Amino acid sequence: MLNKRISSLMRSRPMTVSVSVLILATIGVFIQTEGASWDVTSHLLRRPETFFTPSHTMLYTGVGLSIIAAAISAHVLRKNDAEIRTKSFSTALKLLIIGSAISLVAGPSDYLWHQVFGVDGLLSPTHLTLVTGMLINSIAVVLGLARIIVH
Repeated sequence: MLNKRISSLMRSRPMTVSVSVLILATIGVFIQTEGASWDVTSHLLRRPETFFTPSHTMLYTGVGLSIIAAAISAHVLRKNDAEIRTKSFSTALKLLIIGSAISLVAGPSDYLWHQVFGVDGLLSPTHLTLVTGMLINSIAVVLGLARIIVH
């Protein structure tokens, strides 16, 4: 029942859903950034850590919100071909999908890195992958909000 209502909303009001997606992604990017800042501070203080730290929890909560926003974006783009794909902000939705996919790969990779090497360095390959996904998501949010105002 709820799934039908959501699908109906996506078909009838794709602009409203797109704005909601960008707001959710903004919250996710903000939480990711704050969690990453906290994690960097922990690394600089050389605190012993595992993967399961409060800073990682915060960081990957933001990733989770971005992934939810990306999944909704993919659904909107797939269901509303002509109406949304021709809009200038559709590029932002596509970037959000790409950035979230990269971040999704970085999470389990970071966990494995911690299992194999223990404390990881600030510029480990998994952190660089995560930063790339975060950067793409940040660009997607700014681009999307700037372009959706026109519509």
